[in-house]
Amino acid sequence: MASPIRMTTTTRSVLDALQAAARQDSPTYGLEICRMTDLGAGTVYPILRRLERIGWVRTFWEEESPDARGPRRRMYELTGEGRAGIAEAQRSRQVRRLGWIT
Repeated sequence: MASPIRMTTTTRSVLDALQAAARQDSPTYGLEICRMTDLGAGTVYPILRRLERIGWVRTFWEEESPDARGPRRRMYELTGEGRAGIAEAQRSRQVRRLGWIT
C-alpha cells in the first residue's frame, strides 16, 4: 500500500521528532519540532497540517495553567494510524532506499 503522504527528507524529520516525543509519552508543540529538526516554521507547519489531514497526527491546545507565560501552544502527537503508517513506510522499499530505518 502506498503512503498517503510523500516521504521527503523533511517529512521524515518531522515524523522522527513526533516519534521521539511519543517515546517519552509526551505531545510536543510546533516550535519544539522546529528546534528538533532544525527546520523553519514555513516547512514544519505545512507538514504537520498534512499529517493531521490524513489522520497521522492529532492536535489540541495545551491546558492553561496559572504560571504559564505567553499564549497557549498547539500540541501535536502521533495517532495509532500515524504509528502504523510510519511502520508501513519503514518497511517499504522506497524508504529503505532513502535510508530511513530505525
